[in-house]
Amino acid sequence: MKEIDLTEISNYVRALHCEIRWRIIDILRERSMSSEEIFNVLRKNKQPITKNPDECRGECKANTVKKLKKPSLYYHLRELEKVGIIELDEYKPSKDNRAPEKVWKLNMDKLIINFK
Repeated sequence: MKEIDLTEISNYVRALHCEIRWRIIDILRERSMSSEEIFNVLRKNKQPITKNPDECRGECKANTVKKLKKPSLYYHLRELEKVGIIELDEYKPSKDNRAPEKVWKLNMDKLIINFK
């Protein structure tokens, strides 16, 4: 659980403004997953991220999961990591001697906003 006040809320609004980030959070509620696993789960569900492309004014504007590319996913993961909603759990060895893959987990179960 994390408690924030109004001075911190803008950071969380920026991090949570995009529906794809909510989907990432939902995916990680089940268990820790690598970036590749998250990407594959998102790609299986090919519904539009937002019904109205004008709703999202950030990097995912007019995007759909079907069009999601890995660099965009990494951007969304970094934005969630910046505010501490997700964190690096471990590095998973990759196939073919490539760089190890990051495994992500949720870092909080509640976010409480103190208005006073």
